[in-house]
Amino acid sequence: MTTPVGALNPAEVQVGTANGPGIYIAPPGTPGPATVSAAYAAPWRVLGYLSDDGPTIGQSTDTEDITPWQSIVPIRTIITGRQVTIQFTLWQLNPDTLALYFGTPTPEETDGNLDMQVRTDQPQRLYAVSIDSADADRVLRITFPRASLSDAGDMQIQRGAAIPLDCTLSALDYGGVLADVKLGRNPAFAPADMGLLTTGTNGHGPNPGNGGIQPVPAVGNGGGGRRGHETGS
Repeated sequence: MTTPVGALNPAEVQVGTANGPGIYIAPPGTPGPATVSAAYAAPWRVLGYLSDDGPTIGQSTDTEDITPWQSIVPIRTIITGRQVTIQFTLWQLNPDTLALYFGTPTPEETDGNLDMQVRTDQPQRLYAVSIDSADADRVLRITFPRASLSDAGDMQIQRGAAIPLDCTLSALDYGGVLADVKLGRNPAFAPADMGLLTTGTNGHGPNPGNGGIQPVPAVGNGGGGRRGHETGS
């Protein structure tokens, strides 16, 4: 009896928690970090808080059936078009988020003030966008090297609620690449109870002076601290 390929593996079921800031934007063509543990460096910038729905990646395809003369059933289905979108709702109002929502150049901010015109003669803006998610030490990163705003939802200015900037971007071809998907483990991650999992023969672990609890390194957010992400240009 042969063993089926694959397995029921609960370790491969991943929760979509933000890995640190979780969402980044950069000029088009900017590559994402080389590994799931490397930090996002300039020119990547943090887009800030999203609504609790988080980001959503959508796909749609156009197809054409090939049906032979001898049959009423297709013998092949050809994909003739494909679209991948990234949708999220921004909750912070700043030059980056407002420029993305309105499709304008990023305005200068002086002493917390900005003045931005939404013009009818401005060209289409292009971006690189990256989503960074983690569940314990398992990291999922999806980077779209070239994307543009294809839809924007209503900006509802309502008492008692955050002002939403609902943005949908369409991924565009970049030298044959639509997206770069990375999945792996971050070796810098260490659970808070790591020391409790290792005990010595006396029941107190290798360091009886502190009850066997070992020092735990700080949990990273993909290899770099939050401050390092937020200061990218």
